[in-house]
Amino acid sequence: MLGQLKSSWNSLPPKLRFAISTALKAGITVLAFYALLTHKIDVGEGEPQTIIAAIAAYLPQVDSRTFWTFCIIAGLIKLVGVGFSAWSWHLLLVGQGIRFPFWRHIVTTFLIGRFIGTFLPSTVGLDGYTLYDAAKYSKQVERAATAKVLEKFIGVTGLFLGMLLLLPFGIHIFGENALAAGAVIGLIAGGVVVTVFLAVFRPGIIQFFLRLPFPGRAKVEARLNRVIDAAGAYRGKTGLLGATFGAKFMVHFTTAVVYVFTAMAVGVADIDFGAITFASTIQILATVLSPTIAGEGAREAVQAVLLSGQMTTVQAVLSASLGFIAAEAATLWGGAFWWARRGNFKPAFALVDGKQVVYDDAPTPEHGDDAAASLRANPTGA
Repeated sequence: MLGQLKSSWNSLPPKLRFAISTALKAGITVLAFYALLTHKIDVGEGEPQTIIAAIAAYLPQVDSRTFWTFCIIAGLIKLVGVGFSAWSWHLLLVGQGIRFPFWRHIVTTFLIGRFIGTFLPSTVGLDGYTLYDAAKYSKQVERAATAKVLEKFIGVTGLFLGMLLLLPFGIHIFGENALAAGAVIGLIAGGVVVTVFLAVFRPGIIQFFLRLPFPGRAKVEARLNRVIDAAGAYRGKTGLLGATFGAKFMVHFTTAVVYVFTAMAVGVADIDFGAITFASTIQILATVLSPTIAGEGAREAVQAVLLSGQMTTVQAVLSASLGFIAAEAATLWGGAFWWARRGNFKPAFALVDGKQVVYDDAPTPEHGDDAAASLRANPTGA
């Protein structure tokens, strides 16, 4: 029966499948929020209250100056993370011989992608728009796609690397199960980090192990071969790849730090930096994997469970929602850049292997020769 359903699903037009999938995820998001916000909790004031009622009662107790100060700081930290994310994409494109203006094009493209992604599942909007943009203006679809494949794997690795490095500082959130939880998380996170590092820097070792029989070998082999093939295009560029891994780690670390400041914004007095940042890396992974729009609902539920010993449920839920709001508020004005890009828009320059791309429908952008000269003089700069 499952086979028939899958066959019927695959027979539908792609646009219809996407529409149905998005509608289902939107419905799951709404249900997740409904279940979360109508769940009753004991806030120590007699009768249990729904979370939404507890939040409404709690917010007036928060000092407005403290609230807005730390929310603004959280938003600024998220902007730093977006900068690192844009920088990693810039590096991978440079590794493919593609270069655009960093501040005037790569960063604004990222903000547009994040704006679009606010209304779509997972990272579909950001990934889709940045890939489309790079392929369109460089006229190098295969190179841009190769960079995007590697970016996805390095991005996930950056998240697990953050989880692994923060593990010793936050594993106590699991209480008496800390040892067992630490072993499982360390094994999974460490396994992902080591495997992707080897696939990128020492593919021969991975290919040796892929010859051995093990459960799910075909699926694992297919995914790792995608990493190896993509990384092969960067052979001899170890420094660039290392910088990309570092940038992706900073993306997820700064995102986790955002939740420290939103917790401070809602009045959490005794901040445990290690606990909140470590829990937030797990929560970020959960939001990426959850079938909801932008992780809404799942983010709050996971944070409430993981940080139950660090703050009240109301504070955990509220700080998680504020983390999302602060992050989106810091990047939603990407919509302004999107609307500003008219149909005849072209980046100030688009270089492929040091030469300006010539477009069929418009004159070559100004300063192309100057940009090429700048690239030769400063091959790794923005």
